[in-house]
Amino acid sequence: MTDVLSRPRVDPRIAGRWIETRRQEGRRRLRRLLTFGALTGLAAAAAGSLYSPIFELRHVRVVGSASYNAAEIAAIGGVRLHEPLIDLDTARIVARLDSAPTLGGASVRVSWPGTLSVAISTRSPLAVVEVAAPTGGDRLAEVDRSGRLLGYATPAAATLPEVTGTTAKVGIGGWLPGSPGAQAGAKGALTGTPVNLEAASASAPDAISAALGFLQALPPARRGMVRSVDVSGGTISAQVLSGPTNQANTSGGQSQVSGLTSTAGFGEQAIKVDLGDGSDLAAKVVALLTIVDQGPVSGVTSIDLSVPGRPVLSGPGVAGTSGSPSS
Repeated sequence: MTDVLSRPRVDPRIAGRWIETRRQEGRRRLRRLLTFGALTGLAAAAAGSLYSPIFELRHVRVVGSASYNAAEIAAIGGVRLHEPLIDLDTARIVARLDSAPTLGGASVRVSWPGTLSVAISTRSPLAVVEVAAPTGGDRLAEVDRSGRLLGYATPAAATLPEVTGTTAKVGIGGWLPGSPGAQAGAKGALTGTPVNLEAASASAPDAISAALGFLQALPPARRGMVRSVDVSGGTISAQVLSGPTNQANTSGGQSQVSGLTSTAGFGEQAIKVDLGDGSDLAAKVVALLTIVDQGPVSGVTSIDLSVPGRPVLSGPGVAGTSGSPSS
């Protein structure tokens, strides 16, 4: 007799439960597959819509600059109308805008569905300085309060004071060595590190920073009285004209006096002002304006403001006069 191994008979109820369990697992897998497929389709549709005309760049809005229109800002920032908003690299746009010599402090924001908002500031020339031109020789270039070279001087810059005693060997868009913005980096800060106008002698700013800080500290209507600021020797001195002869007119025509370009409304007497190491600039500006306004400065050829509380006046007929600025 031969033994035959046979499978035990399964209860039909247990077999039915196994079958139903497998069917439920199959239905769950199908639902997961359908859900995944639906989500993938929705994601693909959403991604596709980002490249549709609905979400393309249609408007560029510029705030803060009256010198540049939206088209010019878009060109500088490398932005093209009708490109997908999703492709706009705002960090790259900001870097391009800040690298433009006459611009700074840019911020860019994308507003869906089709607008790029740009806030930008325009740098204003504060003085001119001699620079070494790439083609050889020296040329005058306009410089702003941060020490950034904005461009070669135009005839309109003839009334700006000149920073003398140095020849910059940096190109347009760079910063003068020792200026507040010299450490601003490739993108560039609008103002750089501000000059402390109240700094003590122990922390006096670099001569270039002090010269720009001195000009910035002057009231805008009074900067026309400064014809040059010399930074040679590590100290600063200014060539100024005597106080305004007509307070109501400080921006009129020009007249040539002793080789200087004078702004109408200021006296025609040239005075050398020694500002020392560039410390306490705010006090020195107050002392200078008090002296030239209250005078008399007739016959005064130089004013020593190294110690602003005790200015020393000298010149024909002046016997070493010194004292408080208010005296």
